[in-house]
Amino acid sequence: MKIYVDAFSGEEIVSDSFNMEEKFEGVIGEVQSQDIVKGALNVDVGAGGHFGGKNEDEEDGGVDDQAQKVNNIIDAFKYAETQFTKADYVTYFKTYAKKVKAYLEANKPNRVAPFQKGAGEFIKWVSANFNDLQFYCPESYDMENHIVLGYYKEGQAAPAFVYILDGLKEVKM
Repeated sequence: MKIYVDAFSGEEIVSDSFNMEEKFEGVIGEVQSQDIVKGALNVDVGAGGHFGGKNEDEEDGGVDDQAQKVNNIIDAFKYAETQFTKADYVTYFKTYAKKVKAYLEANKPNRVAPFQKGAGEFIKWVSANFNDLQFYCPESYDMENHIVLGYYKEGQAAPAFVYILDGLKEVKM
């Protein structure tokens, strides 16, 4: 399994256990998330109270476990939603893109030109779709490094998440 970490902070952002589609010259990766149920499940194996369960005529007692519906990616990587105005996001992205470009020049010079082209296409897409986007910070709430974007595709009940791949490093587990 591979974990994608922020190239600057080392914080875990996403993993290859989620199917990722590359876009904008391979600059962006998009992952469709799912809502899942997390928590204890009540499984009746048909043995009544013989294995610690209760019979139908017993009063409800014991542990009160609540199943909870969560987003699989938000839950796994502890994203926290944050807010941006369009102008604030453009300012953030310009600063972050300069940081990524410098990183690529030092580590992956063959990615600089595709990154610049794809980043330009990406920011146009962000501007055109801004009102439909949600913004997420990683668990540390580091606002200077990787910010994850989310949006709902038509017909999907859970958001797709958008990652700037050139700002991530693969770590094999």
